[in-house]
Amino acid sequence: MVLDTSDFIKSSIGSLTETVLLAGLFVVIVVLFFLGRWRATFIIILTIPVSLIAAFIYLMITGNTLNIISLSSLSIAIGMVVDDAIVVLENITSHIEKGSKPKDAAIYATNEVAVAVVASTLTIVAVFFPLTMVSGLAGILFRQLGWIVTIIITISTIAALTLTPMLSSQILKKDPKRGKVFGAIYSPIQRFLNWLDAVYEKTLSLALANRTMVFILSAGLFLSSIFLLSRVGTDFFPTADNSQISITVELPVGSRIEQARILNKYITEKWESQYPEIEVLQTSMGQSDGSNIFMSLGSSGTHLITYTARMKDLKYRDRDIFEIGDLMRRDLEQIPEIYRFEVKPGGSGGGFGGAAADIEMDILGYNMDDALAVANNVANIMRGIEGVNDVRLSREDDMPQLRVVFDRKKLSMAGVSLTSAANIVRNRVNGIISTRFREEGEEYDIVVKNQIEFRRNIEDINSILLYNQKGETIKLSEVATVIEDFAPPSIEHLDRERVVKVTGSIYKRALGDIAKEINGQLADITIPSNIAVKMSGSYEEQQESFADMILLLLLVIMLTYIVMASQFESLRDPFIIMFSLPFAFTGVFAALWLTDTSLSLIALIGAVMLVGIVVKNGIVLIDYINLNRERGMSVIKSVVKGGKSRLRPVLMTTLTTILGMLPMAVGIGEGSEIWQPMGIAIIGGLTVSTLLTLVVIPTVYCSVNVRDIKKQRRAIAKNNLLNKR
Repeated sequence: MVLDTSDFIKSSIGSLTETVLLAGLFVVIVVLFFLGRWRATFIIILTIPVSLIAAFIYLMITGNTLNIISLSSLSIAIGMVVDDAIVVLENITSHIEKGSKPKDAAIYATNEVAVAVVASTLTIVAVFFPLTMVSGLAGILFRQLGWIVTIIITISTIAALTLTPMLSSQILKKDPKRGKVFGAIYSPIQRFLNWLDAVYEKTLSLALANRTMVFILSAGLFLSSIFLLSRVGTDFFPTADNSQISITVELPVGSRIEQARILNKYITEKWESQYPEIEVLQTSMGQSDGSNIFMSLGSSGTHLITYTARMKDLKYRDRDIFEIGDLMRRDLEQIPEIYRFEVKPGGSGGGFGGAAADIEMDILGYNMDDALAVANNVANIMRGIEGVNDVRLSREDDMPQLRVVFDRKKLSMAGVSLTSAANIVRNRVNGIISTRFREEGEEYDIVVKNQIEFRRNIEDINSILLYNQKGETIKLSEVATVIEDFAPPSIEHLDRERVVKVTGSIYKRALGDIAKEINGQLADITIPSNIAVKMSGSYEEQQESFADMILLLLLVIMLTYIVMASQFESLRDPFIIMFSLPFAFTGVFAALWLTDTSLSLIALIGAVMLVGIVVKNGIVLIDYINLNRERGMSVIKSVVKGGKSRLRPVLMTTLTTILGMLPMAVGIGEGSEIWQPMGIAIIGGLTVSTLLTLVVIPTVYCSVNVRDIKKQRRAIAKNNLLNKR
């Protein structure tokens, strides 16, 4: 039975589908909670399918499939897809409650927030669209994410500015009639929201009166979060429970197949009785005649036994593959016949969506003895580090062989070429395909070689007959010497240099912490000048991906600022809004630390996404404050009234995004571990950023503009004084 990852993919897609549905349900609950209108909630609900249909159209046109990446993109977008519609609808209902007719409210309320809605959408596009142009592994994984979210958000904005006001003008009523039951349920909610408005108004007024203290506390919080980052581990990709474990068991070289069969029977019976989580246990051992033996992960031989264990679905077992894999290691350690072994939870493929990360060290150098000595020292260091298992060298023990050394002079005198002699010896021992037999559509190779009793020892090899151009026969012993020797099964090369790889699998520790500890201990060993040691594998890929993500983050911040500057036609207002970004990263660091989650590539993608998400609240807030000032209000009054008026839409958009990400952050179903760090990062960053944005951004705005007003007043007074003179 061949085991693959199809069941894991199906389970992951099913889990992601549940996540999308739960996210949609949470969005409906939030809208109904804040607006208290069934009709308004229905208008918001319509925005979701209209926007998501565009994503399916994109998948159909481009020929892509509904897979883990596309479903994850829908799960990410569903919390943000209603943000623009919420801002528009909340403003419309606010105008209606103040006495406007639904049609008039739909026109004027939409015009008030149109600029803010378009600006916030462009910031999201500025974040996700660059993902479509990222190269390398990150580009393969996230290109579809960038396209889907960009398309969905764009369509949702168009719907918010057209469909939402149209439906509001036709469906919403000036004085909606509420039943007694609904009124009894919603009255406490309404009182709570009114109380929340009053508390925020007092808090904001207090913050504006103590702006210096607000700046000091905010700066202290951000700086403390930077120190917190040092306590968060780093990984390349999160590991996922894909219900598969690969095991390689190795006996001493030269062990007979009968020994392997006895050991295999014992291990199989033990594991099948000890681990009821195992659904299928596949075994492979032995080797084909004439094949080369490589003592590596993918090798075969009479001394090797390989297992592939397929576990039951995660919902039917209490232990994950990493815990079971660790128990299997302990079982194998107690068997003295085993020379060495390797247990890989997730399978031998590694990488995205499966096996745990590997730590890999490359020892480069032409001198094989020096390289092997350094490799053994590095392996001993890795074995002594907590969290590193199954440490092994790619250059395994030398294997016994019979080596034929030809005498070129004797070959020349006998009239036999070196190539011809070598081919004859190889064909007699390993065999040559002389023809193929075909029967009933099947094809079989016919291999010709000496029988086993004529190729067992040195005497048999020496008796092989060679033929010269005259057809005369010469024994191999007359022109060559056969000696017993030992040689490495293979010699690997990297960048045209011989290399020995030392690898180990990671268990319950962050890749970055282990790499730092290994590099620290490398200084204690002596490395010859002709040998170079470097870390590669997952750590090298992690460093390259992190560098790409940091560059992408800087690019996204710059694009976001440019977009806001063009919309506000100001360099100062976007600068004020950008103050929300440091607190978003504060929330990311805190959330990862509290949940004991490593900073991986997936979490970094979440941090990049936050740039566009968190500035949306600042845009809505600053735009309304500017609108109040245009209506003749003072700076302080504009800030307080604007903050109070925009509190509910800010909280609604934040909660819909957070609750939309909640199923992803909790990790529902098989394969959810892959995207869990992204959900945790976004929820943490958005929560902290929103709470502080509601206070810090208005405070910064007030400080900057009050200073400008004072300057203007001083300039006017100075001009008046000069005019009097």
